Amino acid sequence: MTASAQLEGLDLRDGWRVIRNLPRNPNGSGGTFSNSYLAEKNGRVAFVKAFDFSDAFEPGVDTLKRLAVLVSSYEHERDVLEHCRGRRLSHVAVAIDHGYVDVPNLGQVEGRVYYLLFEQAAGDIRCQMDEAQTSDLVWCMRALRSVCLGLAQVHREIIAHQDLKPSNVLAYDDGVFKIADFGRSSKRGASIWHDDLRFPGDRTYAPPELLYGFVAPDFVPRRMGTDLYMLGNLAAFLFTGTNMTGSLLARLDPQHHWTKWSSDYAGVLPYVQEAFARVLEELEGRLPAEVKSFVLGFVRQLCNPEPKRRGHPKAIGRPDQYYCERYIAELTHTVTLLELRARVAARSGVA
Repeated sequence: MTASAQLEGLDLRDGWRVIRNLPRNPNGSGGTFSNSYLAEKNGRVAFVKAFDFSDAFEPGVDTLKRLAVLVSSYEHERDVLEHCRGRRLSHVAVAIDHGYVDVPNLGQVEGRVYYLLFEQAAGDIRCQMDEAQTSDLVWCMRALRSVCLGLAQVHREIIAHQDLKPSNVLAYDDGVFKIADFGRSSKRGASIWHDDLRFPGDRTYAPPELLYGFVAPDFVPRRMGTDLYMLGNLAAFLFTGTNMTGSLLARLDPQHHWTKWSSDYAGVLPYVQEAFARVLEELEGRLPAEVKSFVLGFVRQLCNPEPKRRGHPKAIGRPDQYYCERYIAELTHTVTLLELRARVAARSGVA
C-alpha cells in the first residue's frame, strides 16, 4: 500500500483530520496520480487530493529524477490555484489549503505525502447527470455558462486549463458550478514539464489537430484554442451525451484516422471537416428544440477542426478570438429565456 493510500485518521495542517478514503470511480478518467479523501474540521467537511509519488520508487526508476517531476507537478498545480485564489476567480475550484503530511512507520522521503484541500462539492456534472437520469435544460445551460465564465476568468490571467471535461466541472449544493483540476494547466511565463507534450490532457477529449500532430507555436491559439474546443465538446455532452472527438474520429475512413495518417494536417483536414459536418447533422437531430439553434452554433464555432476558424464569428482574426467573453452574454440571455419558460410552464401546470 502506497503512502498516499494511508492517510485515514491522520491530522493535516490547521486542525483538519482525514476521516475517510474515497474509492476511485471505475468509470472515471482522473485521479491516476492521486488518492482522494474527506477531511473534517469543526464539523466542516473538505475534499483532499493526496499526490501519489509511489512510482518514483519502482524498480528500475531513476528515483530522484522522477521525484523531481512529481514534486514539480504538485507545485505547479498549487501555484496556479494560489494565483487563482489571490485573484478571487469565482468560477474556479481553488484550494482552501495545502501542505504535506508524514505517514507513520515510513521513511521521510517515501512517507511524505503532499496534498491540496478543497471545498467539498456535490459531485462532478457527469455523475450528477448520471444520478438524475435526465438532463434539465436550465441546469445544463447554467453549467455551461459557469464553465464559460470560469474559462474567461483564467484566460484573462493567460492560464489555459487543457483538460476540460465533464469530470472536471464540479457542481455545488448552492447551484454553483466551477472548473476544477488544474494539474495539466499551462500559464504563460511559467514552465512545467508537461508543456512539452503535444496534448497534456485526456486524449479522449483532445482537439483533432493535436492528435494529428499540428501544434501552433503561440501560446494563445495552441493552449486557449484547445480550451475552446473542449468547451464546445462539453456543450455537446451536456445536451446529448456526445463526445465530439470520439464521434468525429468514428466517422472518418480508417485511412484518414490520426493513427494511420502519415502526412500533414492540412492534407487530412478536408476529410476531418466532412466528418465534422456529419457529426453536426446528427447532433442537430438529437438536440432539444428549445436549445437546438444556440447549442448547434456554439459547438460548430468552438469545435471547428481548423484552429484558425475556431471561436466566435465576430472575433475570428481578432486579438480576442480565443477568449470566451463574447459567449457570456449570449449564454446569460439563453439561461434567462429558459428560466422564464420554466416558470411559465410551472404556473400553467405544463410538465
